[in-house]
Amino acid sequence: MDPIDLADIEACAEATITRYSPRPFCPHEPTEKQREFLALDCLEALYGGAAGGGKSDALLMAALQYVDVPGYAALILRRTYPELALEGAIMDRAQKWLAGTRAHWNADLKKFTFPSGATLTFAHCQSPRDVDRFSSAEFQFIGIDEITTWPERPAVFLLSRLRRNIDNDVPIRFRCASNPIGIGHAWVKHRYVDEATRKGVYVPARLDDNPHLDRAKYIESLERLDEDTRRRLRDGDWTIVPGGLVYSYDDVRNGTDVLPELEFYLLGQDYGFTDSCSFSVLGWRKNDPVAYVVESYKRRKMTPSLAAEETQRLNAKYKFVRMVGDIGGLGKGYVEEARARFSLPIEAADKHNKRGYQSLLNGDLERGRIKVYRPACKSLIREWSELPWNEDQSTECEGFENHCADGVLYGWRATTAYHERPAAPPPSAQERAAEEERALIEAEERALREREESGWY
Repeated sequence: MDPIDLADIEACAEATITRYSPRPFCPHEPTEKQREFLALDCLEALYGGAAGGGKSDALLMAALQYVDVPGYAALILRRTYPELALEGAIMDRAQKWLAGTRAHWNADLKKFTFPSGATLTFAHCQSPRDVDRFSSAEFQFIGIDEITTWPERPAVFLLSRLRRNIDNDVPIRFRCASNPIGIGHAWVKHRYVDEATRKGVYVPARLDDNPHLDRAKYIESLERLDEDTRRRLRDGDWTIVPGGLVYSYDDVRNGTDVLPELEFYLLGQDYGFTDSCSFSVLGWRKNDPVAYVVESYKRRKMTPSLAAEETQRLNAKYKFVRMVGDIGGLGKGYVEEARARFSLPIEAADKHNKRGYQSLLNGDLERGRIKVYRPACKSLIREWSELPWNEDQSTECEGFENHCADGVLYGWRATTAYHERPAAPPPSAQERAAEEERALIEAEERALREREESGWY
């Protein structure tokens, strides 16, 4: 079905409009990269990379592709309302594109309604509570502009709002656009850019792919930035982590697929029902300064009773020398259940000066004194690889998974592994000979003193 010409139906009745050339909604033809993005039939896709590639235009074009279909509903979001309403931002751009058409704009609802009955709504999602507004909503298109400004959980939750009736052949689509900069850089890269882990299609676009922009002036502006920011915005370089990650995990240095025989085990727990309960087992041995993370995992919707049973199972397996957990707030009920049912002596985790202990843990990571058993610690490795600092690096960014990370931090603070020292190596043949010679001389001197003291001669 061809889209309806909303600008002037009679004057444009003979215009040829396809799904991949959405004029007259857009004042210019899509670029080659934008056409590639518009032609995708997959569920998830990311457009962008370098600045100036036309990502906001591509996202808006994609949302408008099916506004001729009765009942079609599209949603476009930014993280905050100021970002959404800013002059030149995507909502302002849509108002300019659709000005003078038969699309009706409702300023209170931030929604366009088209003659077909289709809708295009704009919204923001700054806090976890904002996501709840969409818990009963239904859309066939959801687009997030600058998705790297988002934590993963609220963004991925919106996928559950994509639905359609069985007699509706409009594709359901989740589309996003961004540069490689922002707090969500790591998870977006993991989900869309890295070939080994991506779940959607990535359409990279650079400044050279956008003929509508004054490239010379834009490049001049980008050249004034620091080198890392310039590489991210000018070149679309995803390898640079902006702001830095909380934990200094390196898979080559800290990951292992083989564990030594360990002597002691400790359990660190972080409790949650709506979020997750995490269980992290740390082990160590005498004369080895390394702490080994044996397993670290999390489970959602665990009641205090289920969590107590899981702790009991782990304790039977590992015979923990200590068990620590976050017993404040919600955790109090979990700990009381474990103590009452199984007499598990769970201690309060030390939560003071978290930032300082994160630095100490990072020191051990960087020295290779923490090893993570990869096969049983995938959730931990994922969190350590994605959890970012806030802007001043004083605390973690909110909205990111950290349950395994916190459980390991609690456990690591309680373990005595970092007090252990390697056993002294056996002496060499030269050292043994020197020691024997010293012992012989000391024996002769001692015998001489004894003769002198006895007056034997």
